[in-house]
Amino acid sequence: MQIPDIKKRLPIMSVLAHYGIKMNKNDHIICPFHKDDKPSCKIYTDTNTYNCFGCGKTGDVIQFIQDKENCDKHTALKKATELANGNATKNTQNTDVMGIASKRAAEAENFAELFNRQKEGLPRSPKAQEYLRNRCLEELQEVGYNSGVNWKNLKQCITFPLKDKNGNIVSLYGRRIIESNGYNVEFGKHYYTENRKGLYPGYPPVGGHGPVQKTETLIITEAIIDAASLLQCKDALQSVSILSAYGTNGLTAEHKAAIAEWSSSGVEKQEVIFFFDGDNAGREGVIKNTENVQRLLSRVEVTSVPTPDGEDVNSMFVTYGKEAILQLIEERQPVNLKTPKSPNNITIQQFNNKAITPEEVQETNGLSPLNTNTPNKIIFETPTARYIIKGSLPKTFDRMLVSLDVQHLETAIKYRCRLDLYEEKQTRKEAREASEKLDLRSDLVESDLSELTDLLEEYRDNQLQQTTEENSNDKALSLPEQAKCKAFLKKQNLIEHLNDLIGQSGIVGEENNRLFLFIIGTSHKMPGTLHALIQGSSGSGKTHLLSKIAALMPDERVVKFTRVTENSFYNYDEYYFQGKLVCLEDIDGLKEEALFAWRELISNEQLSSSTSQKDENGNIRSAQRIVRGPMASICATTHGQIYEDNMSRMFIVAVDESSEQTQKIMNYQSKTASGTIEKKLEVEAKEFLQNSIRMLKPLKVINPYADKIKLPPQAHKIRRLHELFLSFVKQVTLIHQYQRKRDDRGRIITEPEDLKTAVEIMFDSIFLKVDELDGSLRQFFEQLKAYVLAKENPQNYEFMQREIRHSLNLSKSATHRYLNNLLELEYLSVTGGYQNKGLRYKVSYWDNVVKLREQIKEYLNNQLDKL
Repeated sequence: MQIPDIKKRLPIMSVLAHYGIKMNKNDHIICPFHKDDKPSCKIYTDTNTYNCFGCGKTGDVIQFIQDKENCDKHTALKKATELANGNATKNTQNTDVMGIASKRAAEAENFAELFNRQKEGLPRSPKAQEYLRNRCLEELQEVGYNSGVNWKNLKQCITFPLKDKNGNIVSLYGRRIIESNGYNVEFGKHYYTENRKGLYPGYPPVGGHGPVQKTETLIITEAIIDAASLLQCKDALQSVSILSAYGTNGLTAEHKAAIAEWSSSGVEKQEVIFFFDGDNAGREGVIKNTENVQRLLSRVEVTSVPTPDGEDVNSMFVTYGKEAILQLIEERQPVNLKTPKSPNNITIQQFNNKAITPEEVQETNGLSPLNTNTPNKIIFETPTARYIIKGSLPKTFDRMLVSLDVQHLETAIKYRCRLDLYEEKQTRKEAREASEKLDLRSDLVESDLSELTDLLEEYRDNQLQQTTEENSNDKALSLPEQAKCKAFLKKQNLIEHLNDLIGQSGIVGEENNRLFLFIIGTSHKMPGTLHALIQGSSGSGKTHLLSKIAALMPDERVVKFTRVTENSFYNYDEYYFQGKLVCLEDIDGLKEEALFAWRELISNEQLSSSTSQKDENGNIRSAQRIVRGPMASICATTHGQIYEDNMSRMFIVAVDESSEQTQKIMNYQSKTASGTIEKKLEVEAKEFLQNSIRMLKPLKVINPYADKIKLPPQAHKIRRLHELFLSFVKQVTLIHQYQRKRDDRGRIITEPEDLKTAVEIMFDSIFLKVDELDGSLRQFFEQLKAYVLAKENPQNYEFMQREIRHSLNLSKSATHRYLNNLLELEYLSVTGGYQNKGLRYKVSYWDNVVKLREQIKEYLNNQLDKL
């Protein structure tokens, strides 16, 4: 008789009867394999298996005999064959065991009617209602309570219905809510009615007909209460079905059949997500069940949710809420079924549930040939000699210049040199001289140095990659922080809420400018970065505004410069600027070479320079050095018109220099000095904005309305302006990424609201491209016109520089610059006076900027209304 035949002919109930073991009505027995005072061993009659929750023994009927007899498998097979053939002597102490199943089947009743009675009994039990409230399941529709009048194995349990493929209730699950003798019930917490059938909350819909829709994603939880928790999030889970397993090993044949039928529904792309507990059993269960699903369904993607240690779906739902659950689901990853075989394929990963570094791997197993435990001291030891590298390795890839000690293993005598391991002749020469001094074989030393070079290359690459990842990765947020930020980013009128928070962080006034700059700053890690130039007169607060905006960005992403030397941009590491927000507090002092490098980083997203170095013969040769972007940037200047021509990829933002803004700043300073403003609230607003930006992901955007908006034709450099406008619309869409729909390729789709928001925020920047006066000059000219219009006969009113300087409260240099600019543009004319004593001016061109602004705004709004 073959083993499958033995298993088929030998029910586990017969084995229990043979050994005189009684099974209670909960399908548990006193475990015969360890000292057990409560029934802790579960018997599964449908699968002919057993599992002890106390000692961990588990298996089929043959394994049960082997464990009970404490024998080898061959002996257990012989015993099982005898029992299957009915030849073994039976223990008569438990002759009624075999009749339990039929007896229970006779007790079965209509489960739908039973569950309805239990639903009706739920409101009458304050204890059950309190339990559901504590589990945040009070809004669950299909839940009942059994007080224990009938079905004693479901006594004092909240109950859930298990359904067949037609939606009929065919079995019940009960979860005990009481304590026993003052202690939590360790065994007997979970109960099922006899001959458990059905799934919770039901079979995944196949779809394709009627009102049932096809589901693209199936989330499988470890427990029924976890699935019930996910049902509370169903409104946010589009095209998602939920299914509960019966524990980590609980994918039954019925589960597998339902999953297979779901996968054949005709949906092109399907995914199974395991959301198990954050413990060893849960993680192992994910791997085991992933293998089962992949054997069953070859084309379905299988992923798992990274449940934090010690947590499960319900505990996180109770502690952190719905948003945290949804955030974790978004962070799911493909299941890694490969177990690391050796430290050579380990960088930083989960090993024995702990993140370990390459250095720790080396310490634990000693298999790595490089010892890098001591900073700036790398040791490589072979049977020939010990090689010690002192100092750091060069970060450029065209050389391996090191300070090297070659040490004799026995005498500890050292040969010291400095060489470039990439230079063959130099390496061969140093190997020969080291061998002569230490009395070693030259060919072996040379071979060691060759191997050392390869190892150092690999080590340097890993270090540079790790450094790049550390520089580009955002600070990790806790689950509550993620949930809070995500809920905020889903708010209606998000832009208004952002602007309020920016104000709370300490940026006074400048309502439109601060929001404009904030959105530009958030583009630092996106596919298309943005750049801004803050323009204003000396002392106008432009540098202060830049610093405040930079402080709202994640600290790990911001690079600030007060001064930049001519060639410094060329000397940074290749990926230093990538994914960063770079702030230049004042670019007026930058020399032309530095400005050129800055412009190249913005326009071409990389700097490429030719450098010189010596070869092994001492000859000078050329080499290439690259510094890469992209990065976002914000700069400040007093000469907006000049830099607008040279850096047309930037948005020009004019600082508000009005008296009203000055009054706002003074009021803020007074409130701060008097203690009226709570600085703690400012810090909290700043940190929350930083965390919210960390939650934004660099996704692709498609704008179906890109050709529906035409910018004012009178704008100069309209091609570049149109590109900037579309880039800004894309960034506005990305800020709303938790609210926008995605196409089948995962790209976010721009909505008309995004274009309206973009036009409203960057209207002043668009207008500056139409107006031939830059921002500061326009503000001065409008103030000047207002002053002159207040005089009698303003068309012919003449004024001198000192009069305007005192009236508008400006510095001499600023007033002189503004008047000269207006003279060059023929907005003013000189009517008299002398250069040494002062000239007299009058306004010669009275443009109507208010009317022009209204025309431009109407031109854009008419297009927006048609979207």
